Amino acid sequence: MSSSPNATATASGIVKIPRVLVVDAVVPLNTQLPSILTIPQDADFEWWFLAAFRTDSRMKVLITEAATQRAMIYSGSQQSSSSVFNGVFIDNLAGLVASNGAFPVAVPYVMPASRSYQHAFTDSSGAQNTVQLVYHGFALLQVAS
Repeated sequence: MSSSPNATATASGIVKIPRVLVVDAVVPLNTQLPSILTIPQDADFEWWFLAAFRTDSRMKVLITEAATQRAMIYSGSQQSSSSVFNGVFIDNLAGLVASNGAFPVAVPYVMPASRSYQHAFTDSSGAQNTVQLVYHGFALLQVAS
């Protein structure tokens, strides 16, 4: 098993180690800023909770899995040919740190090791917006049985 007293071993030879992954960005006023989250190569990441900090709520985020271009956020409405979907307001996606709330993921999502996720942050506040998106979960480490 694992030498860490806080690690959780599973029957499949995987040890779950608590891990937090962070996306930091300072988005200039009224612009879109891309930011990349790359999962560490030592283990897959099992995502359980999402928390956020932002200086203004008029911040949108759009998340895409880079290798497949698979969108993780979709628009449910028809977009006109002249409009662009910039994602969801961050307060609707993640629990705010100021409120001591992190949104749970209904079914934990496994993000493969070394995989990258594009985050497009769009500010419409008219001022610079600092944002931090925090993924809480577990590193899934393979152990010899």
